[in-house]
Amino acid sequence: MEITLYFLSLIGSGAGFMTQMLVSGYWTTAFSQDVFYYSINLAFYLLALGIGSLLSNRIRKPQLRDLGLIILGLLLISGIAIPFLRWGIKNFGNAILVPMIVVISTGVMNGMVIPLTLKVGENYQRMSLGLLFFIDYSAATLFAFLFTFVLLIPLGYSKTGLFLAIGSSWLVMAALGWQKQLGRLELIGGLLILLLPPLFYFGTGAHRAPRMDRTGISKIIHNEQSHYQKIVLTEEQPSHEVSQEKLQHVLFLDGFVQFSSIDEQSYHMCLADIPMLAASYQKTKAKNILILGGGDGLAARNFLKNPRVEKITMVELDPAMIKLASENPIIRKYNNNSLNNPKVEIIVADAFRWVQDKQEILKGRFDIIVIDFPAPKNLTLARLFSAEFYRAAFKLVAPKGFISIQAGPSYSFEDPLRKTLSQVTSSILKTINSIGYRAFPYVTPQNSESFVLVTLDAAFDMEKFSRSIGIYTGGVMSFFCRYDRGWIIPEVEKNTLNTLHLSRYMIDWFKKAGDTFFYYRGNHLVFLPE
Repeated sequence: MEITLYFLSLIGSGAGFMTQMLVSGYWTTAFSQDVFYYSINLAFYLLALGIGSLLSNRIRKPQLRDLGLIILGLLLISGIAIPFLRWGIKNFGNAILVPMIVVISTGVMNGMVIPLTLKVGENYQRMSLGLLFFIDYSAATLFAFLFTFVLLIPLGYSKTGLFLAIGSSWLVMAALGWQKQLGRLELIGGLLILLLPPLFYFGTGAHRAPRMDRTGISKIIHNEQSHYQKIVLTEEQPSHEVSQEKLQHVLFLDGFVQFSSIDEQSYHMCLADIPMLAASYQKTKAKNILILGGGDGLAARNFLKNPRVEKITMVELDPAMIKLASENPIIRKYNNNSLNNPKVEIIVADAFRWVQDKQEILKGRFDIIVIDFPAPKNLTLARLFSAEFYRAAFKLVAPKGFISIQAGPSYSFEDPLRKTLSQVTSSILKTINSIGYRAFPYVTPQNSESFVLVTLDAAFDMEKFSRSIGIYTGGVMSFFCRYDRGWIIPEVEKNTLNTLHLSRYMIDWFKKAGDTFFYYRGNHLVFLPE
């Protein structure tokens, strides 16, 4: 009996802890405020554990089957947790009450496990309180490792919850059956776990991917949860505004559009071609290129079109993204197989740490640097837009070289005339100016992205350059890239590692954007397939 009690305690405590991790991870990925949501979820989970412990006093003489029913109820919550969050986000946005319902329910039931285990085992002399608490704490470690290194990567959040619920329920019922405590209620509980989580999973559309405009369902080409992000590639018919003769492919990273095959050309023209043209305008060489990020290979594709480019060094964090972009035939078609080109050297590393390590070794080595990171929607990403990061990264560029940076959403919602830049772009500009570099903003009107062109070359005149290639407002190329020296730059704070103001500006922009811009909807990750 003692072994059964220890075993059930292990399952109950581990499942409760893993469910809290599932909720926290999924919710923070969807809404970006990682520290805030993790802290709130953990605080309420610990509070709920205490409440559960108090409530256990109401069960005077618990039996083994009572403990089993509590754990089966906890597992049922685990199985439906992520589909419930999807439903809640779809209907109520980022209302914090939705994850709190799951976390508190899980915590209360988990908080009852140890007291009930002790009451059931009080007649057994070999029951040890110290050993029981050791098993409880060890369960957290064991299930954390299972979650992080075994289940999440191949299964994703929803299927991890399903696996946890269904697999653990079989173990619980087997343990109860061994002790001849498996009655009708326990069988009904096990049956509900087998039926309800899959029904919730399919009922909330966790197996489907939406069209880019959310008017229907698209075909899933690739669906993968890597160690760093959720990677989904979809295929759909383009909207009526675009030629119906083509298929549109959309790559999502953590629910945000990395590229759409219909309009990615203008984005990468602004990101890669503009600094190349600037170098040519200044009559400087552009042979050695550094790309930080850009794992889809599309920026590299643009550089490889120029015969003067001799080498491209790409530093990308996620090997899964590199593998997809270098092996998937659809993405290889769009990037012209750039990642398999002998001119391209791929370094799998954290760009933040890599530039810190290489700032003196490779000082002045690169003629052009492209910084192509996801929008700074959380503190981790905001550090890649900090003054400290830019100071180290910019040391790698030649004295008269150029740097182009993806700089988030272009315009402020407070200005319907689109004359005022967003606080995100403005903060990036101020951050770069604070470390002594010249920075010029420009945008791609097609998808409202902004970019910043950076140089130390005092002789470079952005206004004359923009007119020479037609990207000034009203110019022949302004439909693809546009520069206007008359843009209004609002008062903002610079972004440093000590402040990380940029994540706050990005979250504020999300809230104002609502559902207007697909590229910056803060909650559409939950509508991607799990």
